[in-house]
Amino acid sequence: MTGKTKIHESQPAGNPPIADQPVNPLLEQAQAAEGGGPPKPVDMRSMPKWLRVFGYSFLAAFFLLVLLLLVSSVLT
Repeated sequence: MTGKTKIHESQPAGNPPIADQPVNPLLEQAQAAEGGGPPKPVDMRSMPKWLRVFGYSFLAAFFLLVLLLLVSSVLT
């Protein structure tokens, strides 16, 4: 910690400056949405049942198609 302040030297002294105008006005919404940080892992158990069923069905269909692709490439 530095002197009188309770801020560690590795912490920023204040908020980073935010531009008043977006770099490209057409991308203003995308630029505002990007400030959320890195993507978080998906917790399927916290989702509604219909969405979990859809997600698991999508994953099963994807792996089934990959398996069919591998089998068909081996048989030809």
